[in-house]
Amino acid sequence: MSHSFALTMTKPHERFGLPQPLGRRLARQPELGWIVAAWVILLACGFTYLFSMMTASAKGFQLRDVERRVERLRTEARALETQVAAGSSIQYLSDRAQNLGFVAVNRIESVNAAGHSYAFAR
Repeated sequence: MSHSFALTMTKPHERFGLPQPLGRRLARQPELGWIVAAWVILLACGFTYLFSMMTASAKGFQLRDVERRVERLRTEARALETQVAAGSSIQYLSDRAQNLGFVAVNRIESVNAAGHSYAFAR
């Protein structure tokens, strides 16, 4: 292809009446390049802000659910501690022992294990 033939060819955007490509417009008008760069930066910052807000709100909902679960577990732990305290009281244990047939002791005798004493069967 000769150089003169290439100069006479029409460009596709000229043939179809389309505007000039963006790269050529930016090269001919530098202020347009700065405007496009500013819009690109603005959109990137906007999308970054939107993404961070969506992530933060999702984490907030998760945190709220975990806090509710912790509060429910604390309530259950308090109820279980109350049950343990009631079940280990002296009055409850003595009543339960009487129901099982145990008898209260009046006199306690102990054997000195260090004194070499022995118990013999009668």
